Amino acid sequence: MDNGKNGILITGRWELSMFELNDNLEIKKEIFFESIIYTIDNFYKHPHDIKNYLFSEPAPLHKIDETPSNNNVYFEDRRLFKDDERLIHVVDFLGSLVSQKPWTYEIITNQTRFYNHEFNDIDNCHWWPHLDEGYNGIVYFNDDMENGTNIYYERNKQEMLTEHYKPWRLKKDFRVLKHLEPKFNRLVFFDGYKLLHGMNIANKRYFSQEYRNNQVFFFEQDN
Repeated sequence: MDNGKNGILITGRWELSMFELNDNLEIKKEIFFESIIYTIDNFYKHPHDIKNYLFSEPAPLHKIDETPSNNNVYFEDRRLFKDDERLIHVVDFLGSLVSQKPWTYEIITNQTRFYNHEFNDIDNCHWWPHLDEGYNGIVYFNDDMENGTNIYYERNKQEMLTEHYKPWRLKKDFRVLKHLEPKFNRLVFFDGYKLLHGMNIANKRYFSQEYRNNQVFFFEQDN
């Protein structure tokens, strides 16, 4: 089986991928703190099919065996990890933009929602500012222009804790440098190793039955 740019060769014929990229993608670049942030609208050709494929059912709870944890107590952080060869060309395309190797070729999703509890103090706190190993890609699958991704400056050094124990951090300890606005079928792609980041929870939209649904990609810095 040979993998092509937009499909898989099966018994001598091309089967178009559900994850086919749109033709003539407009790749917007912004220099930010000596790093490039990429934004690509209308990323996938069939985004509604992908949304149905990835988010029709809740994904498994993420790191549910980690202790201490408040996942599935005050909020739900769910992730899907799934092998699908139809994604290979997408990962390779993103890697070619930044010359980094992928952490994985798997499909990875983020599904998050919150319970109505004082633990989820969105007025005074930001959700889990953190760094990753390299470039991060996020494709947004909600019709939402507010609850995107923030990039932060850390004013006060934070205690290292497990991700799901005390994910909310006081706003006074961080300054928002930039908000990457979400949009259905928009990809944002930024250096998660250089830029402290986390999801922006601007309102209580996801304090309901609705999940905040993203597909994510992770790459690694060269050693």
